[in-house]
Formats: sequence, C-alpha cells, structure tokens
Amino acid sequence: MTSAAAAGGMGLGLSLIPAGAEAAADRAGRSAATWENLVEKSSFNSQTAFNAAWNYLYPWDSYRDTHNGAARMDAAQVSLSQGVLTLKATRLSASTGTSPQPPHAPLWYRSGAIHAKRQIIVNDQFPEYDIEGEFRTQTGPGIWPAFWTTGTWPEWPPETDILEYVGVDEHGKAVNFFNTYYKTDSGATYQRSEVPVEDPDDDGFHKYRVWMYKSGDDVKLDYYFDGNYVDTHIGYGWAGVAQTLIINLQMGSYASNLEEGDDGWADQRPGPDGDTYFRARNVWFGRTRAW
Repeated sequence: MTSAAAAGGMGLGLSLIPAGAEAAADRAGRSAATWENLVEKSSFNSQTAFNAAWNYLYPWDSYRDTHNGAARMDAAQVSLSQGVLTLKATRLSASTGTSPQPPHAPLWYRSGAIHAKRQIIVNDQFPEYDIEGEFRTQTGPGIWPAFWTTGTWPEWPPETDILEYVGVDEHGKAVNFFNTYYKTDSGATYQRSEVPVEDPDDDGFHKYRVWMYKSGDDVKLDYYFDGNYVDTHIGYGWAGVAQTLIINLQMGSYASNLEEGDDGWADQRPGPDGDTYFRARNVWFGRTRAW
C-alpha cells in the first residue's frame, strides 16, 4: 500500500510475549529488555476498547478518507462483533468523483480503514517491535486488503506490508505480499516476499506477523505467516522514523490490473459488484524498552 491503546507502560517479561516471539528472539540472537504492549489483543472486544487504541480513516493530514484506490473510507463501513473487526466495501451505483491522491482512481466503492493511535519508532530506546494479527479476507480482481505500517509524507518510505493482496496473480491465485519499502538515491524501492494462500477467506483466519529490530541506522524485519518464518528484509535508514499501523480494505486501481488510461479505468472494472469483507481479530503490537 504505497502512500504518500489502550496504553503502553505495562511491562511484560519475555515469557508473556505472544506465541512465536521467543523463537524469533532466539533465532536472531536477541534478548528481551522490558516489554510493553501498545495495542492489546482485546482492542476489538468493545467500542470502548477500540476507541482507546484506534482511529477511523487514514492518518494523513488531509484527505483522510482516500488513498490510491477506488474506495472512499467511511467509519460506517467498520463494525465490531465478538472480538472481530469487519471492514465492508460496498459497490456504489455511480462514482462519487476521483481520489485526490495518485493515481486519482474513480471512487466506485465505500469502504473502511482504521489506524493505531500509538506510533512505531524503532530506535535505541525502543529497539524491537512485534506486530501481528489474525485475518480472513475475500480476494479477487479489484480487491485490495492490507495490514501495514507507513511513514506519512514527506517521511515515506518507510513502509512494511504485513498483509497485502492486490487482486490475484496471472493464474487467478491469491498471493500475500510481504513488502519493505525504503529510500535510495534515485527514489524509493522495495523488497518483496510472496506467499500463495489457498482461499484466505474460506480457510478461516490466518496469522500475519512482522518482528522489527534495530540494526545500526537500519531496521531488520522478520516476516511470518501462520507462525512459520518466511523471510528477513532490511528497511534501510528506517531507524528513528515514525510509522503508523493501518488496517484497510482498498478496492480497484492496481488491484484490478488497471492503470490510468487503460480501458475500464473510468468504471474501475473488473471488480466485485456486491459487498466485500475483510475481517481481523487478535491484532496486537508491542515493543521492548531499553530505558
């Protein structure tokens, strides 16, 4: 998703870090200092818990209801039930204009986005972050769900996509992208690791996770899918740059394999005519505090 809580302070020992974190620490030779939660797994259990940890829409300074796809975000498309967050994208009968953000996609959908109130800043004081959640999502042409962190323009990159399905691949299969964007002298570039996922909605919830840890001026990222290690990326120059965690269901645009000017761009097809759903539970993140 390229882009322009309830409270920490509760110290935890390593034994209370969510399942899988110990193995990651051992594999990378890291040790726990003081651990604190920034968003608890219970933040979707009630509206009160949600309001303490999350905001609606995107974290941009302006145009907070739009981004780089064909959906305008609306808090009414976000719901909570029995610890599950649901984002619903609804196809409209007519476009409501175009997104003010590149590539200025026609807005044919109403959908949902939220972002965490607590930021992520990997630095000497907070050298490690663990971010994870369980998700189930519909996939297909025009469907673009994501669970990701980003700096906000002009501090972009950094960005990590922990869950991202951009339509389907050339064989019609769903593929999750683990992406890490960073700056170079000529602009932005990225590393990508792909994980094919059979029926990411029908198979129930899958777990997506990244462990970030400081390495000089850089940040290393260990990615996991369903508890299994996938790959390690490097966020070059990320140390000390603030990021925000986002969950959103974007639609159309790149997920439709369309670019501005292509046939079908104006009406953002292909894309689903009915409602599309993206569900999350047990979303959590925390960090080590060195002092």
